[in-house]
Amino acid sequence: MADSSQQHPKVTCANVDQDEDDGGFPCTNIASKACNGCFLVQYCSKDCQVAHWKTHKKDCKSPFMKKSWRPQWDVEKRRPAFIRGNDDSALSEPWVTMVQHGRKKYLWGNVPAIDIIQSCKNEEKDLPEQLNLLFAASGDIRNIVKSLVELPITYEGKCELIINDKDFDIVARNVMLLLTALVFDPIEAADIMIHIWYSAFIPESHLRKLREKVLPLIEDVCEKVAGRPGQSLQSKTWTFGTRSISLVLPKASWDLLPSFFKVPDGLSASKAQKVMVDTTLPPSRRDYVEREFYTRPPAWRVCATKFRTDGILLPFGNSRKDFTMPNPTLFQSTEFWPMMDSADPLEGWPLEEHLSKPSLARNDIYGSLYFYLQDQLQSFCKRIENLKIRFQLFELNAVNLPGIMKERGIGKYYFDRIEVSNIGDRGYIGPRKLLMTFAPYLKRKSQNPHATLLALFLNAVHESRTDKDYIDSIETDSAKLHRYMTIQRDMLQPYNADFLKYNDARSQFQDLDELFDRFMEECCLHEISQMEGLKIKTKNTLVEKWPLRLRNGANQEEFDRLLASGHLGSERYVEWESLI
Repeated sequence: MADSSQQHPKVTCANVDQDEDDGGFPCTNIASKACNGCFLVQYCSKDCQVAHWKTHKKDCKSPFMKKSWRPQWDVEKRRPAFIRGNDDSALSEPWVTMVQHGRKKYLWGNVPAIDIIQSCKNEEKDLPEQLNLLFAASGDIRNIVKSLVELPITYEGKCELIINDKDFDIVARNVMLLLTALVFDPIEAADIMIHIWYSAFIPESHLRKLREKVLPLIEDVCEKVAGRPGQSLQSKTWTFGTRSISLVLPKASWDLLPSFFKVPDGLSASKAQKVMVDTTLPPSRRDYVEREFYTRPPAWRVCATKFRTDGILLPFGNSRKDFTMPNPTLFQSTEFWPMMDSADPLEGWPLEEHLSKPSLARNDIYGSLYFYLQDQLQSFCKRIENLKIRFQLFELNAVNLPGIMKERGIGKYYFDRIEVSNIGDRGYIGPRKLLMTFAPYLKRKSQNPHATLLALFLNAVHESRTDKDYIDSIETDSAKLHRYMTIQRDMLQPYNADFLKYNDARSQFQDLDELFDRFMEECCLHEISQMEGLKIKTKNTLVEKWPLRLRNGANQEEFDRLLASGHLGSERYVEWESLI
């Protein structure tokens, strides 16, 4: 076993699920030694490692742990399920050919959280006395958490956050998470928040505490608005010292909120797990999953399999025995899992940040994320304890926000930051409507020279890329890729896993700037920006233009990590500022 005097963080012994009826006793000691075979779990002693081997062996000696592991379609030399007929394009771009499975609901963010304030690169010590932030299509609250955790501790002004999403499930979960942060002490709140956010099953004690402290706040409103029309907007503000949270929902949505605190009738833990696994690991999706796994380090495959099977965000070796209640915020139905099989908590947070402080079980990627989130959420809850802050949450299509903001006294030139996620993609409202809707609400330079509207474009590069671009760039992209991967003669077989991986990797080297410039020209982005009183920043100050792109001169580890991350590298952020 590997040993170390420095522990970050403290991990309990993995020998936790011994059956007392068989003479075993769960170990509760802090573990100081990692399993040398896999570096997925930790033990307090050699005795505990030996006692746990019967259980641990299937993971430690899993075929996925072998560097020589290959996907089953490759072993059987057959066409994989993700390539149909003469679908040659499937050899090139995974984003095109990976047919989605499951429900297209984004309860977990799929790009890393960002701090949209970045005061150190912008206002520094001159943050406005009233800091106003708009999250127009928030998704989950990861950007809210990240931004407030990074807010300077010396800041004593007021913060107002408008948080909107058109998906009621997202809004319901966000208000539950924020109320949890406000009514429990930071350590307890963080633990509850992690599992409500990311675990398919939660301890009964968590659900009981939420029903005791948070649900009554909701039920009180439901009782008061009981006789009102279903589509009428109803508002409630809860105040906790210097902090408040306002929620504006149609009355029909208020009526649904209590169901997020109650497991659906007839949904046992075993049935819930089957419902989840039918989406996350069905036999019909084996080739898709294994295509993804082939880009990942061996231990990460084992971690991903465990998470797709039990759905609980915990260190690999932690006991799951108390996690017996299906998470009602994820299981609103007894019949289906609400997300796609590709949904992964890892995609919503910066890999380099949580991998920079590994435990001794350094290959436990979800354990690493767990401890990172524990730290982030505790810091978030502590930061807002004494902050003068107001959260306002809405359930609206983003283009309808101006109307309700006007009703609530929010006029033009109000926000220091406006973050709109990727609704500017042409598949949503598009760049023109985005700027027409939100440009009027950004503070002018005379009010705050650092006021910024931030948009993410997830699909622009792929929409701009033509078949001719792909063919013309094969030689140059392959030459760049050669530094990290090479093609051997034996790989040149139909559907060879290495050849497919090579083709997937080649997209990391395409000329992204040229393709995005083409997108901007097609959309007349500079011209419509000017028409709306804005200009595109030459240099981003909130987040890099291409935060996930492989940097020039990247080493092998950086390349391997990007390939394993699930990100494409073509995620592009644009920042605007006022012209005047």
